[in-house]
Amino acid sequence: MTLATIYDAIEWAESRWDAQRTAPLRLHRAHATGGDGAPAFSAAFARSLDESPRSTTMAAHTVSCFHPMLVRGKTPYDCPECQGIGVKDVNVDRYRYPMTLALTRLARVVRPRRQPHPSRLVLVLAEHGWDWRAASRAIDVYPDMGEALMLRALRQLYSRYEEGPVRISWIAKSESQQHAEAVAS
Repeated sequence: MTLATIYDAIEWAESRWDAQRTAPLRLHRAHATGGDGAPAFSAAFARSLDESPRSTTMAAHTVSCFHPMLVRGKTPYDCPECQGIGVKDVNVDRYRYPMTLALTRLARVVRPRRQPHPSRLVLVLAEHGWDWRAASRAIDVYPDMGEALMLRALRQLYSRYEEGPVRISWIAKSESQQHAEAVAS
């Protein structure tokens, strides 16, 4: 997908905006205190504090099967994984909140000199109902400059957006885990 215009970029961002981690409505449990005497956190709030934007979930992913027909001797038979269809479902890890992860990655970008931060621009744009002209007025820039800034910010967000499948690198695993997986396969 190319984000050639501000309208394409807004359409892309708006369609994926709901794939974010939601904030819980209740922060504390009623009539309960923690070990230090402070009000106890609700389960939803504690979970949101503990959960990372990089958290993953298992999902089915359809992939091509490269051997729909196998041969045993001279008799062809269907692949047991894809039953001769040529595609199969495999379980993969996907990011649970891909837009939250993209916004987190965008927040780490160094702010351009004398310009608003790209993550702020995206949030202001979403706050103003995806109306880039209203968002331009909110950040006090001319509409032409606002359009260029918003488009650049949405393109930066797009480049950091990743749903999955998640590939875990060998670097992220300990030496003993790498050895155990090598022996198992």
